Amino acid sequence: MNRYLPLCLIVGLLITFRILGSVFPETLPNFQPLAAVFFCGALLATGWRGFAIPLAVWALTFPLGIGHTSSPAVFLTTLFALTLVFFLGKTLSTKGVPVLLIGSIAGAVTFHLITNGAAWLGDPRYPKTLIGFWQSLWTGAPGDVLPSWVFLRNLTAANLIFTSVFLTACFRLPKFAPATLAPAYAKSR
Repeated sequence: MNRYLPLCLIVGLLITFRILGSVFPETLPNFQPLAAVFFCGALLATGWRGFAIPLAVWALTFPLGIGHTSSPAVFLTTLFALTLVFFLGKTLSTKGVPVLLIGSIAGAVTFHLITNGAAWLGDPRYPKTLIGFWQSLWTGAPGDVLPSWVFLRNLTAANLIFTSVFLTACFRLPKFAPATLAPAYAKSR
């Protein structure tokens, strides 16, 4: 049971932030550990669990999304983006901590590009030009309450913070750290 404690804490954290995000969507939009959980799932769990457990929690909490986020197209786009973030974590899993933290930022940018690119393609409010694409990435659609860059900023901050927390917990509590993090731990010293 002790080896699953960090994973249980991560899952609990994800559920908590998904609920808080749905209750207070304007306070800290997109500030949640979702992408960090997928990124770190590649680092912290071996085999299929690193992807399947965050996927199950996300899929169960997906209906907590606000308004339009419950469509199948948004679900599949988000799943694709989270899958890429997971594989980015897998690719970087043997690198040192600085590379992992930069990777968590790259994961946030990847997620933002994919999900906002899909919004640009599917939302008729965006012109299908390079300027419309930039609008989807930076300002958002006309009439949106918050610009898109706020979501990118919050996701990047959340990814960096939660990845740091997960890695710090593993390095401070080595009995919980998986063997896959040993190379990253050695490179951080």
